[in-house]
Amino acid sequence: MQTNFLNRIRGKAGIDGPGRPAFVIALVLLGAAFLMAGSGRDDIVSLLVWRPLSAVLLCVAAVTCGGEAWRRGKPLLLFALAVALLLVLHVIPLPPSVWTALPGREVVADVYRAAGMQMPWQPLSMAQARTWNALFSLMGPIALLIAALALDLRRHRQILQFLIVVGLLSGVIGMIQAIGPSNGALYFYRITNNGLGVGLFANRNHQAALLATLYPLLAANLSLFKGKPDTLFFHKAMTLTGACLLLSFILMTGSRAGIVLAAAGLALAWWVYRAPAAQGRVVGMRGRHRSRLVGLGIAAFLLVVGLVVAANTPALDRLLETDPASELRFSSFPILAEATRRFFPFGSGIGTFVEVYQIFEPDRLVSPFYFNHAHNDYLEWLLTGGLPALLLLLWAAYMASVAFASLWRSRRVAAEEGDYAAQILGRAGFAVVAMLALASVTDYPLRVPSLLLYITIAAVWCANAYGFNRK
Repeated sequence: MQTNFLNRIRGKAGIDGPGRPAFVIALVLLGAAFLMAGSGRDDIVSLLVWRPLSAVLLCVAAVTCGGEAWRRGKPLLLFALAVALLLVLHVIPLPPSVWTALPGREVVADVYRAAGMQMPWQPLSMAQARTWNALFSLMGPIALLIAALALDLRRHRQILQFLIVVGLLSGVIGMIQAIGPSNGALYFYRITNNGLGVGLFANRNHQAALLATLYPLLAANLSLFKGKPDTLFFHKAMTLTGACLLLSFILMTGSRAGIVLAAAGLALAWWVYRAPAAQGRVVGMRGRHRSRLVGLGIAAFLLVVGLVVAANTPALDRLLETDPASELRFSSFPILAEATRRFFPFGSGIGTFVEVYQIFEPDRLVSPFYFNHAHNDYLEWLLTGGLPALLLLLWAAYMASVAFASLWRSRRVAAEEGDYAAQILGRAGFAVVAMLALASVTDYPLRVPSLLLYITIAAVWCANAYGFNRK
């Protein structure tokens, strides 16, 4: 009996079992991704470190946490494996009689005929290197998914706090970038939005998306507070201060989509938040009011300072001026729709957007702007993945709807109940998933490794909440 008790204590402390290595793997993956994988391009130098690290940690996670992860999150793991399988199918060589019969391959076949060459075996992908790159990019998210599914709720709350710290750090870096020289040393990527606050990213919209999703995370962290009332007042003040800083940081990105996401984030934060139950009694009403006033004063001061700083950077001008790149996104939509129709139902191969768009790009749309993605990830996913990609999207939407229905049914869970933390984290996770899904309508946030890992954690929170509801 004493041995069983000690084993339970050691398990809760994360000393034995998959908890401790899984937690280390998750933190290393998230930290490394935000530090060196904040760009959606496949030619950044830091991938030389990020990809091998992802491969090693995927192997470690599969060996140490694979069984526990499979037991807890079979639907998510099956979905991840289905995505990987689709990419594998896109790089398997096919005989000439097969690939030449696929829709959209006429241009490739014509090139071989014009050169007088014999038709070789070709995979479904129109640009094999791009699809191989997309396949390798899944190692990090799958490794994190396995590790995160093996963690307990206490570890997930620590990851929540880690993500908040990383997000605020990215915001501070973005502020320094916005008020400093446009080619300063704090811009970590060669191709980036110089002069704006991109933080740990290469793109202003991706920085804004991360910052906006911190609103529901801040609400969740405050809802999970456990402590004395006097300490609760301090946490409320710090949460309010962080929320005010986020607004200033988002303005410094110069992202129009970021403003929309910030509004969505505030609304979802209201849905996530539940008043925390403080333990003990307040020392005194005077001290309580003083704490509130000090917190409100600090938050208001930081908000004013942030707005003043943002007003003196190029970011606000960027919000008001006409953006030729944005206009190109809308004018190219009919071309992308036609390309999607031409390659349907098999698609052109995951990751092949650049090459495929160049086939259909009309002369009138040729410009100095580099059109590297469709800026509508759903359309690009359908163009490159075809009908199987559409089915995967519907599968993801189904899992999200099931998670939301589960969270909605449990919206009155009390703080004293055992699954309270799972429900709060589940709401925060669904908020992140919904916001990044909304951002994908006009951008490509999930092409960025760090944000792909971010939504992976959010999906695990949703799955955990659904699992508690089924018990």
